[in-house]
Amino acid sequence: MFPRNRAAKTMNQRTMLTQPEGPVVASVRTLTALIGIRRQKLLPQLYGTITIAESNLAEIDALLPGTPSWLAVGEDHPTITLPERLAATSPSEAATIRFALGSGASLVLLDGPVKERAKLSFIKSVGTVSILVSAYRQGHLSAVRPMVTALEKLGHADVLPPPEQLEALWVALEDMVD
Repeated sequence: MFPRNRAAKTMNQRTMLTQPEGPVVASVRTLTALIGIRRQKLLPQLYGTITIAESNLAEIDALLPGTPSWLAVGEDHPTITLPERLAATSPSEAATIRFALGSGASLVLLDGPVKERAKLSFIKSVGTVSILVSAYRQGHLSAVRPMVTALEKLGHADVLPPPEQLEALWVALEDMVD
C-alpha cells in the first residue's frame, strides 16, 4: 500500500460545516432569481421546506405575496463567526451563511463568487443553475436553456456561471438526452 500524499491527508481531516440531516437554507439572491423566472415552486419539489434567515425576510416579502407554506423563517445567528474566506460577503449573504452554520444546514442555496468560497470552506452549496438542472433531471422542467435565457433577460445574469461553463453544461445536457 502506498502512503497518501500530504494534501489528500489534509483534505480527509477537514469536516464539512454542513450536516446531512439539517435544513436547506436559501440566499436572497437565489430566491430572487427563481422568483424572477417564476420557478420558485421548484424548491419545495426538490428540497421540501426551504429556510431563510429572519433578517432576509423583508427582501423576499417584497417579491412574494405572503410567505409561501414551503418557506420557513429562522432566527438569525449574528454571533456565528464566518470562515475567513467568507468574511467579506454582503450582509444578506453573511446572514444566510451564519444562519446555515447556526442551524446545522444540510445545503445552502447560494450564487455568485460566494458559492465557490463557501464550497472551499466546506459548506455544501448549489446555485440557481444547478437547481434548474436538478429540476430538469427529475422531470420538473422540460428544458434548462430557456430558463437561463430568461435569467439573463430579466437581469439575473449574476447567478449564471461563465459562458464556457454554460457551454459545457449544454453539451452535457445534450449527451444526457441522447
